Amino acid sequence: MFRFIFKLIRGLVIAAIGTALAAKFLLESNAEPTTEEIDLVAVFEGQNLISVADPFYGGKVMTMFGGVLLDLRKVTPAPTGIYIDVAIVMGGLQLIVPEGWRVKFEAKVLAGGFSDETRTTADDDVPTVTISGFMLLGGVMAATKPTVEVVA
Repeated sequence: MFRFIFKLIRGLVIAAIGTALAAKFLLESNAEPTTEEIDLVAVFEGQNLISVADPFYGGKVMTMFGGVLLDLRKVTPAPTGIYIDVAIVMGGLQLIVPEGWRVKFEAKVLAGGFSDETRTTADDDVPTVTISGFMLLGGVMAATKPTVEVVA
């Protein structure tokens, strides 16, 4: 029984690494500081983006065996709110928002987690960042200050 489980886990890890390698060479990021709707890809690496977009709608963040720091403290949010669709496999996303913003987490999680370190007011009119998508063995942290300051 243990031999079967070990072979199954080994096969899944090999498949995940193969998928990540294919994604590394096939997918490209479309994320500049002024991009209104981002496509941010981080495979076997880290990506930092300090956005200054006006307006900022959100976009997609995919990370496999890597991490992303997305700083939204200088953006002007879109009137409809900010929507970020994540696909995180064995990686992470650190989302930095201004004080008072609300972060809603609606992603499906398998062996991962979400941490909200923001200071949200009770006001319903504050900008809202909605995170959806899925995470497998990964995590998302939303905060008002980065754990490490990025110099751009």
